[in-house]
Amino acid sequence: MKIDPKVPANGQLQSDRVQNTANPAVQSQSRPADASQVQAEDTFQPSGRHAELQRLTAQAASVPEVRTEKVAPLQAKVQRGTYKPDSQKVADALISEQSRSSAKG
Repeated sequence: MKIDPKVPANGQLQSDRVQNTANPAVQSQSRPADASQVQAEDTFQPSGRHAELQRLTAQAASVPEVRTEKVAPLQAKVQRGTYKPDSQKVADALISEQSRSSAKG
């Protein structure tokens, strides 16, 4: 392992502004005397897409993982031994799914 002398040690990675926030003496020295010289603080304004994402996340959380209205009839057929899937449809679906997943990545 090589040590680069240009890279500061872990304790020196913070900027002066971050280091100075912990030291009140430095803060009072760095503040301008005139209030008109005070710089604006950084602000964060989430976009409309953030609200949409939050709404969709809540909506997805309310959807049950298992759709019982679809599962219950199939489960009953399996239990009675009357479920007979079309093997051609199953094979086609497997090949189609494999093709889609191969194309993605």
